[in-house]
Amino acid sequence: MEKHKVHVNGIDMVYEECGQENEKTIILIHGFCGSSHYWHNVCPLLTEHYRVIMPQLRGHGETSVPDNIYTMEALADDINGLVEKLGIEKTVLFGHSLGGYVTLAFADKYPDKLSGFGLIHSTALPDTEEMKRKRYQDIAFIQKEGIEPYVHELIPKLFKESKRQDMPDEVEKVKEAGLKMSAKGAIHTLEGMMMRPDRSAMLHEACYPILLVAGADDEVVSPDDTFSVNEQETPKTTYEYPHIQENTFEGVAHMSLFEAPEQLARVIANYLRTLGEKEPVRAL
Repeated sequence: MEKHKVHVNGIDMVYEECGQENEKTIILIHGFCGSSHYWHNVCPLLTEHYRVIMPQLRGHGETSVPDNIYTMEALADDINGLVEKLGIEKTVLFGHSLGGYVTLAFADKYPDKLSGFGLIHSTALPDTEEMKRKRYQDIAFIQKEGIEPYVHELIPKLFKESKRQDMPDEVEKVKEAGLKMSAKGAIHTLEGMMMRPDRSAMLHEACYPILLVAGADDEVVSPDDTFSVNEQETPKTTYEYPHIQENTFEGVAHMSLFEAPEQLARVIANYLRTLGEKEPVRAL
């Protein structure tokens, strides 16, 4: 994998890539307190047919940490800056958790630049009042205690308990990515996540296939939240929309990128093959 740095949207953004430049480009966006490292187990499984770009969002990894609220729209603007810098006319985005919120903001602002997108352990729904209260508590905790104890408490909860025991090295790698964040970057990201709107209408209105992946044991973003599509204030499931490919991973929590990378790569590859088909096939 190659690491690069570009100046976009007023920041220095670091990204990694693998695959061949002459292949179709897909972009994999990591989650909160993560980095491009989140996708290292998945990326090599997709390089035969795709050029894979893995950016590090502002405030994360080695990318700049500006002192303002990181709205999902601002993060989407950063991704757009990267897309333009690399001369990519059209792409497919896959966003994990926070990365899914950014993906939706990008799809909202730059629809002509997408052929499709996937939400991995994410949701189009906004924060509930309870979730906002929890984010305020997290901000207060980070301000008082710092980023290190916050990361040590947060990361294990992302994995299924049995997986934490089976893959301690992977859990530690995820912690290491989180510990590279500054308190300022984490706080500004939490502030931005609270501000995101309800974008669930984008799912049922999309003119191309959409991929949704949930972990059956995910305690961060439940499958119900991943698969919920709201229309005129009446919740509906994705089964009423045949262009939405719904996948639930059994025995997986919030981190299929580490807990089941081969399964996730297969589902992503299957989804990518459906793009352009008149009748999208639901991934198995």
